[in-house]
Amino acid sequence: MSVPKRATFLLVFLFYLFTAVPAFASGSLTVFTIGSHIYTVDGQKRSMDVAPYTQNGRTFLPVRYVAMAIGISSDHILYQNGLITLLRGDTVVQLTVGSNVMLVNGKAVTMDVMVTTLHGRAMLPAAWVCRAFGTIPAWDGANHTLTIKELDPENPGNQGGSTGAANPDSGNSPVNAVPYDMAVIPQRSLFKVVPSLKYPPSVNTVGRDYQWRYNGIIYRWHVEIPSDLLDWDRKISGVVDTFYNSNGITQAIMLSSMSNGLKRLVASCSENAGGNFVPWVNESLNYTYAGVLAECLSQQARVDGYDYFHTAEFVQSFVGGAISYRVSSVPQLPAQTLVDAGNCKDKSILLAAILKNMGYKVALLFYPPPAGQTTGHMAVGIAFNNDEIPAGRTLWYYSYNDTKYYFAETTEPGWLIGQVSDEQLEKSGYVYPVS
Repeated sequence: MSVPKRATFLLVFLFYLFTAVPAFASGSLTVFTIGSHIYTVDGQKRSMDVAPYTQNGRTFLPVRYVAMAIGISSDHILYQNGLITLLRGDTVVQLTVGSNVMLVNGKAVTMDVMVTTLHGRAMLPAAWVCRAFGTIPAWDGANHTLTIKELDPENPGNQGGSTGAANPDSGNSPVNAVPYDMAVIPQRSLFKVVPSLKYPPSVNTVGRDYQWRYNGIIYRWHVEIPSDLLDWDRKISGVVDTFYNSNGITQAIMLSSMSNGLKRLVASCSENAGGNFVPWVNESLNYTYAGVLAECLSQQARVDGYDYFHTAEFVQSFVGGAISYRVSSVPQLPAQTLVDAGNCKDKSILLAAILKNMGYKVALLFYPPPAGQTTGHMAVGIAFNNDEIPAGRTLWYYSYNDTKYYFAETTEPGWLIGQVSDEQLEKSGYVYPVS
């Protein structure tokens, strides 16, 4: 199937890469009071949206504020689908709501309480988070306060020591009662922060924090999406949805006022198009923005030493692992998928747009619904030469016009290039090269 040629429009998005700023000044003291929304930092009052409380003799505090008191910047505190990740220096701590297992640089630590929530905030006795980074809080039983000293910003590694009496009922037991050996925690970073994609303050944006895993590394990336672009994408999806839920007269009126580019997006959603959503990959504004994403991911891949094949797999892991799955009735353009999440067709469009910007030859792979079903599938095909394939790996691919397109699943985390998700469904399908 041929793809109509499109006019090219240039939209330049400026962006800046910012480094994280510590939450508090060097050596600052943060004091929390049980039952109060007010806490102090070096004597200065501040407010938080939940108050520390006691339950079954234990004192629970919001994990985010405890982490900030230690000196972890907000950029290094991530909450995603119940998983809390904290990063400082070479230490990565992960907690899961509803679980009593804490991971410290990948080492499992069993806590005596589970992480719970209050008004959307993850709550836990402060000592567990503090000890994971090598310190303990000071408990003042007479005043019902807990004091946490910021770790030395010049030495981000584990730092022991604290003043004040410990309160075992609040989970703040003496440091020698730590139920794991800090010395055996591997001191290498399993967590990497991709430089943030940010815009000048004059540009209205929507920010999102993404986290995914590849090659044994947890990646975290803060991305800003221009609000105008997001509004445009949502408008397009709305127009397409309205069009296919209207009668013939209304459709004719709508078509008469559409630009040629919008007509192509609408036409690609018809049954006659056979799942050829290539125009959604090539839409000019989003394709340009996908180029900015591609440059950021390319730089990180170069830093980590990934070759041509593994760079593509790294990007696949971002789309599959960092972006949640959400059923959508019509296709979505890339910026909308970044913010609103999406299903296989939406995430495949996003992956194809990024990879094409990086110079890869890609195709959309469409699998019609099996007989008696209404749901098909979509993935991405990525072209590689034989000498670019890693040794020892047998990969699933499709040949089209003498080009081998290797299967890339985008729906869920953990898939690698060449691994098929449904061998029966994906035995045959349509290959639509993105030209």
